[in-house]
Amino acid sequence: MTKRILYTNGRIYTENPAQPWAEAFITEDDKFAYVGDEAGSLAFAKADETVDLGGKVVIPGLIDGHTHPGTVAKTFWHARIPRTYDKDELLAYIKQAAEEFPKETNPYFYCENYFTETFGEEGPQKEVLDEIIPDRPARIQDFSDHACWYNSIALDMLKDENGIPHAPSPMGGEGAFIKNKDGEYTGNCLESAPDFSDLKIYEAIGWEPPIIATEEMLTPFFDMLKENGTMGLMDGLTEGEESLQVIYEMDKAGKFGMFYEGSVCLEEIGELEETIATLRDWQEKYTTDHIKIRVVKFFIDGVNDHGDSFSVDPLLNDPTGTYHGEAFATTEELTEVLVRLNKEGLDMHIHTVCDGSFRRVCDAVEAAKAICGDAWQIKVTMAHCELIHPDDVARPAKLGIYIDATPHWAGGYSDEGVQLFFGYDKWATMFDHRKLIEAGVKVGFSSDVFNYTESWRANPYVGMQIGMTRVDPEVPLNPERYPGSMHPPASAKFTIEQLIHGYTAVNAERMRLDHIMGSIEAGKIANFVVLKEDIFTYPAEKLGKFKPDRVYFEGKKGKIKE
Repeated sequence: MTKRILYTNGRIYTENPAQPWAEAFITEDDKFAYVGDEAGSLAFAKADETVDLGGKVVIPGLIDGHTHPGTVAKTFWHARIPRTYDKDELLAYIKQAAEEFPKETNPYFYCENYFTETFGEEGPQKEVLDEIIPDRPARIQDFSDHACWYNSIALDMLKDENGIPHAPSPMGGEGAFIKNKDGEYTGNCLESAPDFSDLKIYEAIGWEPPIIATEEMLTPFFDMLKENGTMGLMDGLTEGEESLQVIYEMDKAGKFGMFYEGSVCLEEIGELEETIATLRDWQEKYTTDHIKIRVVKFFIDGVNDHGDSFSVDPLLNDPTGTYHGEAFATTEELTEVLVRLNKEGLDMHIHTVCDGSFRRVCDAVEAAKAICGDAWQIKVTMAHCELIHPDDVARPAKLGIYIDATPHWAGGYSDEGVQLFFGYDKWATMFDHRKLIEAGVKVGFSSDVFNYTESWRANPYVGMQIGMTRVDPEVPLNPERYPGSMHPPASAKFTIEQLIHGYTAVNAERMRLDHIMGSIEAGKIANFVVLKEDIFTYPAEKLGKFKPDRVYFEGKKGKIKE
């Protein structure tokens, strides 16, 4: 029997442009049946129950457009230390963590994380780590998850018979081990994939960490998201079939309580057909009302922090003045991929960090649309987009490309070391996504967290705080150089309306969920958040501590920790 509940006396921010605000709404089981004013709600139909919202603000359920629950879960066993730019403090933290995680329980010491610029241009050296951890292999992961630091024992275990270390990546290729001026390996490695690259170490010590995500490992992260009103997410890179199966089983048992969009990584540009086959297999096995797998993920470049992204301008640290960094596909190759995926009716999510790769993706989409004509149906998203050339700002709007931005990075999370490759003027434009919105581009928001150390940043209100202030509460910029530790430019600060729109309507549309969520409208699923305080007047610098009063998924009240 249908249960009808009237929610009255509220300030309901609907995200419906035809009716931005409402006073009341009625739910019938799991859907909104009526949204409007008080008089209309009373005339609509008799309710079985009435809930007085007490004048509180209500917003639609939030969606995280790109995060990594499986990766977070797999870091459960890692040692975690406070972040610091001070080298001596960092070494002291590592030493203390090594004592708390002894060889008997952790024969491989894996610790996260350090800031890249702590060690200057030379980078971290294995000898320093050897002094702290001389009795077992050790790896310290940097904050970007795109570099790490091995001690000598670990480095030796990764070497082949010719003395060359190898760190294979599940995305194809290998990590790049850095040498010093004498040609010796330093222990510093770029793009070494956690766990996968270290299989030789596990084999050498006869031990394996708990790297297959379980319900127990996944649940704390999902619970934190749900308690803060996040009711859907896209997995930026589904960590294998095992974690997907766990999520599927949780959903079938009624324990999941979210919408989930999986993605399959196109590891090499020539492996498209194998990738499509994997995606179709996962679709057949794991699709539910809440779980969809219809996105191919691709990395077009690396990260700006290490200079392995693809730039319009030559990198400043290149003495020849000709090196632009690396892109992992040509425009022509990416165009062919897009045309093929469009034929399959699959969407594409592209890790796009620097302005050269941004331009290349736009060029490829433009070419693919011209080939496909009226048959064009794919949704293309560029994720991250940290640097954008001024000439390209308006292109995504014209091409129908979505942008996935991570607002909690906007306060300095990408450190000043980026200036080594791009200079101050270019660095000072990083994470300026407001200019995209003002150019008509559809920008959604995400957390993109990789590990339990930073998992608290997946709280959407942390993203809102940093997006509105461009000040990072954990990673402040040098206040002597940057007044108030604000990452320039001030004009890039988001409004709360822009952030809510990106976390709701834009992400729902991009993930093909806008027919059922993303706004509070009759006929859509009753996903909504009742807020303790008015988020539209709440101090931006305190939003990270903001808490909902109640959350409702499919009309049912969820749990919130006090």
